Amino acid sequence: MTTRAREEFVISLPGMDLADKVMPTAKFVPPEVNEYELAGLDEKPSQIIETPGVEGCYAWMECKLHNIIAEEYDNFPYAMVVGKVVHLEVRDDIYNVEDGSWDVDKAQPLMMTESNQGMHFCTVKDMDWFEPYGAMFPNGKDPLAGLYED
Repeated sequence: MTTRAREEFVISLPGMDLADKVMPTAKFVPPEVNEYELAGLDEKPSQIIETPGVEGCYAWMECKLHNIIAEEYDNFPYAMVVGKVVHLEVRDDIYNVEDGSWDVDKAQPLMMTESNQGMHFCTVKDMDWFEPYGAMFPNGKDPLAGLYED
């Protein structure tokens, strides 16, 4: 069933260890094709919604569909899917319960950059650099702090 039909989706965040498995899911396939079977991936049951995530990832964002914006650029159709995260789950070995940070060295987030010849796969490195959210604002105060501070 498609994202539009269910009005929900999961953003599964894979690590480098799943690079070869998730690549087939980036290809265009008809909606009736089971991408889990195509890629040899296992489903991970979600906590809030019916749509499953991808087993083996380091984090999952369960989302309710807000909008699908279908456009065309240079005669190439694309769609931007916008959703509201209703549940975030991070593997216990990645999440630090003391400060809410993630161990990116352990997660090894799968990333892709592009070049003129194609896709380059990489991961990130922790810089051990921290700034409070307020650092983004001229007065040093985060206007949304009340939403997430105790």
